Amino acid sequence: MPSSTEPELREIAFRHGRSKKRNNAIVALLSGALPGVILAFYFPSNWKRWLLGMIIGLIWGNAFEYSYHRWLLHRPRSSFAKGHLEHHTQIGTPKEPEHVSLGKSPLHIALLFTSNGIVVILIDFLLGLGISSGVFVGWTVYLITAEEIHWRIHMNGWLPPGLRFARAYHMSHHDIPTTRYNVFLPLFDFLLGNSRVRAPIT
Repeated sequence: MPSSTEPELREIAFRHGRSKKRNNAIVALLSGALPGVILAFYFPSNWKRWLLGMIIGLIWGNAFEYSYHRWLLHRPRSSFAKGHLEHHTQIGTPKEPEHVSLGKSPLHIALLFTSNGIVVILIDFLLGLGISSGVFVGWTVYLITAEEIHWRIHMNGWLPPGLRFARAYHMSHHDIPTTRYNVFLPLFDFLLGNSRVRAPIT
């Protein structure tokens, strides 16, 4: 049986990676946006609280991305780090597209929404804030956007004006992996002092 050529391997990895990205987005919609709609129906609030919830969800998504990436994916000798190391080592190889998705699998996406969702629903219920619905939608928008932009960065795809800096910003993380943990919106990188690339100590 003849072995696959490099372009064939890349095409297979591209199709598989794109399929993972699509499936993660579908699960994010089902695990985030759908519960957001259901919560809005059963626990209605005004549009101001919904908008506040969405803004909190976007910021929470950015903070979660930063924390997860910095303290779990880059934690030495952890199971999380082993999978993420594969992403870093496949840059520029035919298998790169297969390792670009931010969520390892749709199950991990569902668990991410469930674990964070339980916390926000409990806080919202106990304090009577009326923001859960917007938070879920904010998370969904952030996760799908981050996944899509991460894919386009690595696949050299089109980025909208205002986000073109994201390619160089994120790829510098691959050059110096101890900095720049946010993919495209460096809010928590900036707040926690990781937005600048430091020259390696020699």
